[in-house]
Amino acid sequence: MNDMARDVFSVKMTPLEAQKMVEKNLEADLVSVDIYNLENNKSIIVTIFEKYARSNSDAGLVVICENTTGKTLVKITSTGSAIGLFQIDWGTGNNLIKRVKKIFIDYII
Repeated sequence: MNDMARDVFSVKMTPLEAQKMVEKNLEADLVSVDIYNLENNKSIIVTIFEKYARSNSDAGLVVICENTTGKTLVKITSTGSAIGLFQIDWGTGNNLIKRVKKIFIDYII
């Protein structure tokens, strides 16, 4: 079973500005941040968060902010939020995705 929730959207800011907004406003534990600066002012920033869910599980959240195609994309994947024999998510993954999108509500293109 697939217990991942995903979303991708464009924002009106740099990848570093986008990453800082998520880090500052998301109520989750920061696990790691990797910044890859490429040629021509392009960058890829991978940020990983962990959030304890009410369903007695921890959900992982990977946020990638990048501008390799000329526009800044925010790519979000929630994983590991499913529990039990049947790997039921109970909406935790989608809830995390919605929280990140809400942070960018005024900046989404």
